[in-house]
Amino acid sequence: MLYDRVLNMVTRQGALWANTLGSLALLYSAFGVIIEKTRGAEDDLNTVAAGTMTGMLYKCTGGLRGVARGGLAGLTLTSLYALYNNWEHMKGSLLQQSL
Repeated sequence: MLYDRVLNMVTRQGALWANTLGSLALLYSAFGVIIEKTRGAEDDLNTVAAGTMTGMLYKCTGGLRGVARGGLAGLTLTSLYALYNNWEHMKGSLLQQSL
């Protein structure tokens, strides 16, 4: 019986998480494409802007405070990703400047 309960809970929670992450991925991708086509450039600014806008739109039902929190979460996560993605380039640039 315990197995059935655990399986039922995992199945329900799994579907909820899949729906949430799928919605976020769709919003992020759509914003990324729109920003890239508008700016005519493919860079990390697009990543950060798309993440921020995704967070803002996803949490827009929570009022202005929710929009601010969602935008801040998106900005933080995508900024950390952009920093991680460019870490070797930045480290190399700092080493060249110190020489």
